[in-house]
Amino acid sequence: MRLALARREFEPYFQPIVRLDDSTVVGYEALLRWHHPLRGVLAPGAFLAVAEGSGILEAIDWQMFELTVAAIPQLLTKQQYVNLNVSPQHFRSANLDTKLLALLRNNAVEPSQVHIEITEGALMDDPEQAIAIIERLRQAGMVTALDDFGTGYSSLSYLHRFALATVKIDRSFIIDLAPGIHGSGEPVVRAILALAQSVGLDVVAEGIETSDQHAALSGLGCLLGQGYLFARPQPLSVILATKKAAES
Repeated sequence: MRLALARREFEPYFQPIVRLDDSTVVGYEALLRWHHPLRGVLAPGAFLAVAEGSGILEAIDWQMFELTVAAIPQLLTKQQYVNLNVSPQHFRSANLDTKLLALLRNNAVEPSQVHIEITEGALMDDPEQAIAIIERLRQAGMVTALDDFGTGYSSLSYLHRFALATVKIDRSFIIDLAPGIHGSGEPVVRAILALAQSVGLDVVAEGIETSDQHAALSGLGCLLGQGYLFARPQPLSVILATKKAAES
């Protein structure tokens, strides 16, 4: 994998985050893909454990961050943003915020156009350091989103301890949603939406794959979502070609 890193075989694919009322794209999540010379395009599940075990996951992430930020002038309008997935290992570095903000400055990108997406694991190793990093990023204008909300043991405690702006509802709660059908995920989704509204957080529903799920989420008052119903993750070249075709 070190050779793959040197050959720059890793690439960000972008999945849109949309407004559920009209499918307007408000931003994208950058998702890691490996262009394996023999096995084709691989999602992280096929290699992430090996990358972590060999100690190069952070280097792969930074290559991803650099490629993603460099793509922003072509990918985004001024009102849109891109989510970077920042793994827990990065929060062991007290200067994470300094490095991220320097990357943005070097590419003339506004902090408001980059959101970081984290999991509970990023907050558990050293909560005080994570609090400080996230707060400094917030002061610089960068938003932090908590991914897979509702699946961990301590999610609720994070809402008032950390300077979070967005929570993302895990796809496991979305699977059985449909209008008029009270599936097992509906009470959780309803509770997350009510809680987020009470503390002023945005909510993004992940893993929307059917029109029934879309309709149910809209009916519950969820405003933002992403999933295969709207688009699969795609490389920058495909997104730009699609935009150009739509404009012609």
